[in-house]
Amino acid sequence: MVTELHVGIDDTDSEKGGCTTYTATVLFHELSSRGFKPSDFPWLVRLNPNIPWKTRGNGALAIHFFVDEEQIEGVKRISLETVEKTTVASARETDPAVAFLSGEVPRVLREYSTRALHDVLSVCEARAVATRAGVEVHALKGVRGVIGSIAAIGAGLDSVEHTFEIIAYRIKENVGSPRRIDHESVKLMNSKYEDRTFNNLDPESGRVLVSPHGLDPVLLGIRGYSPNDVLDAFKELQLNEEIERVMIFRTNQGTDAHLGKIRRAVDLKPHQSGTLTGMVNDVPRVLRGGHVIFRLRDDSGLIDCAVYRPTGSLAMAARDLLPGDTVRVYGGVRRWREGTPTLNVEKLEVLHMVEKIQHANPMCSSCGGRCESMGRGQGLRCKKCGQRNEYASKIQVRQERHLQSTIYVPPPRARRHLTMPDSKPRNISNEYLRVEDFQLRVEDFN
Repeated sequence: MVTELHVGIDDTDSEKGGCTTYTATVLFHELSSRGFKPSDFPWLVRLNPNIPWKTRGNGALAIHFFVDEEQIEGVKRISLETVEKTTVASARETDPAVAFLSGEVPRVLREYSTRALHDVLSVCEARAVATRAGVEVHALKGVRGVIGSIAAIGAGLDSVEHTFEIIAYRIKENVGSPRRIDHESVKLMNSKYEDRTFNNLDPESGRVLVSPHGLDPVLLGIRGYSPNDVLDAFKELQLNEEIERVMIFRTNQGTDAHLGKIRRAVDLKPHQSGTLTGMVNDVPRVLRGGHVIFRLRDDSGLIDCAVYRPTGSLAMAARDLLPGDTVRVYGGVRRWREGTPTLNVEKLEVLHMVEKIQHANPMCSSCGGRCESMGRGQGLRCKKCGQRNEYASKIQVRQERHLQSTIYVPPPRARRHLTMPDSKPRNISNEYLRVEDFQLRVEDFN
């Protein structure tokens, strides 16, 4: 009897090399070459980005194959061997784990995966959920990877908002050397596919964003809204080095999946993600270096909101806030030692703006010149004609505000993997081709 086998993988990467997406790709290709049929694209699941002990991007992977029940143990053995082979075992911070689940994903696991997007979860709870959900977990070194491995299986990317990413991997001989991609071809690709892909370039700096930096085997990745789009965009690039393999992933990148939890100031805990609505309590402070701090009040208390200079237009918008403005902030809570918690703002939505009023001396009723004060309680005198009015006082002048009632997001260079782009198209086709229609051959790209 054929069943669907889900394999979750987490924490095979480190600063010394390795990459969890690469591990999943190698395993996907290995199982496909043995005749096993995938039920979906591999899933690249970004979890809570505020976890301080996370790996790069806090990404976990899941692959899904139809397997005869008598072959399941063999697939598990291949999976464990592949993870061990593609992990830098000497890296102290690496804690690889592999999880297996046969059949339908139970509700308890889906709910756990949702919480893994915005809360801090323990290994103890992960093991308990795995037991309840019937998930078999293998911790190959430490235990931290257990959380991501089961969360990836329960992510349900086939039934929630998602995007796609095509990733090309380098041959081993090139890992560690500068990545050789023609940047002009990236810019041309972006101009052609900017409405169907995202975060290829930073428009403010002109920086190319498709390539990472470090010892991992990733050459580049292009993110977009369908597998067709990312594949077509990838074909536009001029690569000046050989690639080992290519894979298309279904992902939760660019969906704001980590920001769906509504929070209250009084309930916030370190490293949580979420959304909070309130009123600006005082004038924003601009710190040395250009970072902006403002205090937000909701019906439960106060929270400091931090907007950092690299966020560009987002930081500029935060500077223009006034006490009494109503805003919605999106982001993650950083650990605080004492006093008020701090939310690192990823997005800022301006809901209501108060009027900006300045008190100014009026114009002279006789000559139109500007009046000036004659002293406290002594009225005003015209600078031009000298006319005096001992009963006159300053008037209120409404000033234009540069802030708008909109959502402010940072430029692509300062966005997290999960942050939704500001240019997301409204109508995205759901008529995707099947995963078997995207059996990518490396020979087609070298």
